[in-house]
Amino acid sequence: MTPYKQHLMSWITGRGFGLRLPEQGAATVVTEDARALERATAEGLVGPETLVFAPSGCEAPGVAAVVPYQGSLVEPGAEAQIGEDFFLQIQAYSIAGFLVLLGPTAVRLTDREDVEAFLADADAALADGSWPDVLTNPAVQFADVAAAGGAAPVDGPGLRLYLDSEGARVGTPGPVLSRSGRNRAPAEPAGLGPERLPVDAALQQEVAGRTWLGRYHTAVQALQSLRARGHEVCEVSGFGLRFNSHLDTGAQAPDLALPEAPVLLRSGETYFVYEPVGGRTFEAGAEAALTLERALVQPESGEDSAAWAQARTFLERGSAAVGAAT
Repeated sequence: MTPYKQHLMSWITGRGFGLRLPEQGAATVVTEDARALERATAEGLVGPETLVFAPSGCEAPGVAAVVPYQGSLVEPGAEAQIGEDFFLQIQAYSIAGFLVLLGPTAVRLTDREDVEAFLADADAALADGSWPDVLTNPAVQFADVAAAGGAAPVDGPGLRLYLDSEGARVGTPGPVLSRSGRNRAPAEPAGLGPERLPVDAALQQEVAGRTWLGRYHTAVQALQSLRARGHEVCEVSGFGLRFNSHLDTGAQAPDLALPEAPVLLRSGETYFVYEPVGGRTFEAGAEAALTLERALVQPESGEDSAAWAQARTFLERGSAAVGAAT
């Protein structure tokens, strides 16, 4: 992955993708306004290690690099071009599933209809293991995962900023859900203005009540990993079924509250383990997969952390335990 694609994926999603947070400013900044970029640079929101995406012709002396683009990186239905051959589509969630996606695509929640469609899809996945094709497409990135219940521990102004004539805000402009549950970066740059997000309190409550949404987003990443390897139809433990059929499939199962725990999948007769912290996918023998599933769902103690500790130990045994990485 090229550095600018790594930064762009991080800026869209709010996930770190291995980026180091700089001492000054944000790791990645997107702007559509040259004056806003000048102001942010003067205020210390854009520093010498920042990668900036800006319309062609914008300059930002003193920053690490400016990547020019054409089009828009934020407007649903728009397309951004970077360089001669990279094109990124921006789509609203509620309509993305009806479109033919021709390449890399960022899917955003832009209004109530998008959020309701997203929640309906997530509920269906939990209940019966049906997954929206658009989200499991390896070419798709879900924007602002923390706003939709996903785990994004380094999201905040130290990771990504969007600049326009109104000021600076975290991530893409205008998601319908608040990011109040997000863990911010350790140091918030001075001068950051309010995020000015339209907030629907009822929808916030619905997301907050789905404590398993972090796990859902992780499972989506696991499915994308396997689809990229040619496994189009996969089952995911905890979503509609368990591979140990006697184990709990309810929303309160311990592993569904652990977004960073391994995800177990099955494609035909083959089992896989997806380790989200490192983004690794392993092929596993049936016995190893079933053992790990029991460790996650029935920990020795009642604490969620015990399940994760057991699973972590299991993974660290390496290829002898879970097979070769794919």
